[in-house]
Formats: sequence, structure tokens, C-alpha cells
Amino acid sequence: MKKLLVPFILLSMSLFIAACNSEGSTEEKDTEKNTEATEEEAKSDETEMKSALLDYQMEIINTVNANDSAIYAFEAAKAKEEDKPSDEEIEKLKTDAEAAAKTVAEDVHALEVPAALDSKKEEIQGALDDLAKSYETRAANLSDEANAEYTESDEQFAAFEEKMAAVYEEAGLTKPSFTADIVD
Repeated sequence: MKKLLVPFILLSMSLFIAACNSEGSTEEKDTEKNTEATEEEAKSDETEMKSALLDYQMEIINTVNANDSAIYAFEAAKAKEEDKPSDEEIEKLKTDAEAAAKTVAEDVHALEVPAALDSKKEEIQGALDDLAKSYETRAANLSDEANAEYTESDEQFAAFEEKMAAVYEEAGLTKPSFTADIVD
């Protein structure tokens, strides 16, 4: 009987070890599947964020460009050497430019950050606040001088661009140049 007991114990142990090994293999497969699913989800979220950022960039540009032409018309008119507009025309252009800058600031404040960008909402909102302040400052400081500098407004615009660049770079995108797309 003792002779049969030893092989029976060995057989039982080998079945037990095989069962444990098989269970570990199943757990590894489940872990691999979960890891793959998580990686795919992360890639999908990353792609969605990149797409949303690019779409939002166009929305910002279109919002600003919809009303900023009067600002650049005023700047161009006062810089003319020949066929310079009269003082009354310059004053009207200035009034139009001031109204346009205020409208741009209001429109920028009205922009809503898309849900796909919720994880970056604070950074984006901070950047938009700088953009709106840039136009508010421009409206308040329009000058009749031909080569007037708008240092404060330009600094606020640069702060907007820097904040947006950080968001883009964190998302794995090249930082955009809003100056090239917004400034006429």
C-alpha cells in the first residue's frame, strides 16, 4: 500500500502544480488584454485631445478674425504717407477699431472650452483670458501716432501664445503661431 501512496501523492502534486500554473497563465492573459485595452483607450483619448485642440485653435482664430479687421484698417490708415485720411476719418477709424477690439475681447470671453479638453481647461482658460485682455488693452490704448507701440497688449498676447504652446506641447503637438493666423 505504501508503494501506491507515493505515486498517488506525486501525481496529486503534479496536478496541483499544473493547475496553479494554468491559473497564472490565465491571469497573465487577462492582464495582457487589460493592458492592451488601456493602451488603446489612452491612444484614442490622446488622438481625441489632439483633434479637439486643432479644432479649437481654428475656432479661436475665426472668432478673433471675424471682428479684428477694423483694428488693422486703423493702424494702416494712420501709417500712410500718401493719401493720408483726414483727421475726421482717422477718428472714425479709431472709434471703429476700439469697438472691434472690445467685440473681439467679448467674443473670446464667450468661447467655451470643449469637453474633450477638460483636462486642460484651466490652462486654456488662462490663455484665453490673456488674449481677451490683450484686445481690451489695445482698445483702451489706441493711439493716433503712426508708429505707436502697444507693448502691454503685445505682452498679453505673447502670454496667451506661451500658455497655449505649453498645452500643445504637452499633448505632443507642435506649438502653434497664433500671431501668424490672427494678425492680418
